[in-house]
Amino acid sequence: MFRSFSLLLLNPFCGIQATPTAAFSLIMSTASKNRVVIVGSANQDLTSYTPTVPVLGETVMGTSFETGCGGKGANQAVAAASLQISPVSMICRTGDDVFGKSLLANFARVGIQVDEKSTILTGADSPSTGVAAITVDTVSGDNMIIVTPGANHALTPQDVRKSLQALGEPPAVVVVQLEIKPEAALEALKTAKELGATTVFNPAPAPESFSIEEFYRHVDIFIPNETELAKICAGSGGDNEEDMAKYLLLDKGVGQAVVVTLGARGAMVVTRNDHGGVQSTLVDAPADLPCRNEKVQDTVGAGDAFCGALSAYLSAGVNLVDAAGMACGFASMSVRRRGASYPTAAELPASLRLDASLSSAKTSENLPTLTFVTGNKKKLEEVRQILSSSDELPFDVTNQKIDLPELQGDPLEIATEKCRLAAQSVNGPCLTEDTSLCFTALNGMPGPYIKWFLEKCGHDGLNSMLAGFDDKSAYAQTVVAFTTGPDAEIHVFDGRTSGKIVLPRGPLDFGWDPIFEPDEGKGKTYAEMSIQEKNAISHRSRSFAKLRSYLSENASSIKSEIAGGK
Repeated sequence: MFRSFSLLLLNPFCGIQATPTAAFSLIMSTASKNRVVIVGSANQDLTSYTPTVPVLGETVMGTSFETGCGGKGANQAVAAASLQISPVSMICRTGDDVFGKSLLANFARVGIQVDEKSTILTGADSPSTGVAAITVDTVSGDNMIIVTPGANHALTPQDVRKSLQALGEPPAVVVVQLEIKPEAALEALKTAKELGATTVFNPAPAPESFSIEEFYRHVDIFIPNETELAKICAGSGGDNEEDMAKYLLLDKGVGQAVVVTLGARGAMVVTRNDHGGVQSTLVDAPADLPCRNEKVQDTVGAGDAFCGALSAYLSAGVNLVDAAGMACGFASMSVRRRGASYPTAAELPASLRLDASLSSAKTSENLPTLTFVTGNKKKLEEVRQILSSSDELPFDVTNQKIDLPELQGDPLEIATEKCRLAAQSVNGPCLTEDTSLCFTALNGMPGPYIKWFLEKCGHDGLNSMLAGFDDKSAYAQTVVAFTTGPDAEIHVFDGRTSGKIVLPRGPLDFGWDPIFEPDEGKGKTYAEMSIQEKNAISHRSRSFAKLRSYLSENASSIKSEIAGGK
């Protein structure tokens, strides 16, 4: 079965205009979790940046060099997972080497589920992890890539079928490319169709030494770029993208749509119409996308960004034309970054967002809204994920940033008073949370003042506070306070996780997570854990789990109090 896992600490190798038309809606799988499965390659990217791309026999000087986690399959999986819309699984093969471990750690970091035992190939004769040597033109942002497949070509049709059938639930969308053996890619499409999934095929790199004639009838959505489309349709008589897409749909039997990615021009969505012909729609990133006027840094992984994002949006029930426009926006954001680096859900503008924590059935109801007082979008997402683990929770959760006075005292007292002030500001139901990191040797300090200690001292400074003590133990505490209104009772929920203070390990972008190693964390700091691993044991998840139980058990009376307060 698939599970999340993490292998490494800080790793040197991983950094990783829509036009309304007649709506085209796919008939999506009824899989309960709308899982997206990517079957494909996972490579170690070795990227050189240069203002002068060499010609044959020439040596030029580069300006910088970077390593990263790549491969078309892995890139598409990371892009899909970055949106945090649906669960994402990856079926691939890596070598038993530092590159392979780096790739798997990156999957865990972004929440992609992988079967570790079958993914890592061991043994004296096992191939090494695939490698991609990339040259990026720093003037234009264009790139040239040489891929050495390595372990990617050890993924067999039998492996693919077994892995897809072992998921437990039929996937909603299965995405396949051609950096694995063609017979394995074909088997992925066949098996996915048998399981009732929507199949997405990205014929990249464009086939030259083999035919994909047998692929078409197993493909629902075919996504080539302009170059790939021209190679595949050579000799078809078509001289433009629409004619060639029509050829693939009507003559070759692609099931539902051909989506041609057009680089800076967006994408063309070509679908069957009700009269036996086709209709085409040009889409582009939303007109109000904030990054539109920013310089293109790097086009590596842009097509993968589109494919991964499109699949995630489709899995959530977005119609194809809208999903393609949003995927153009996601890809447009990605090319403003170096390497195959994709925006997180918290970084997306409103035009690219979906509220994945609430089902469409819930959002269609006029549910009471609880305001979580925070300006931290990442914290909001984490809390929504914890609260949404109960399918019966009949409330919506939004956020609002409010500047409240800095309070002093016991954590429970601070939480109660903070919630009272927040309710007065919101003038309605709200919840607040206060987090403490308490060092045993310092009698519970910094406690609720950890935010200010971290800002002034940093991770190393917090470690230095315990330099003279043998006892490095600590506990993390979150106190959640909830009320239905300014004059209503305030309910407090306390969650704690015991652990110890260590030197920083893992990504450094979420508070003090890198220096706290929980006793239940199997040797990992919070920062080294996947979201799922952390939520299973964290102080925040425990306090919000208590809140979730209270809200579920008292839903009727809470709704009445909220209605009465309006």
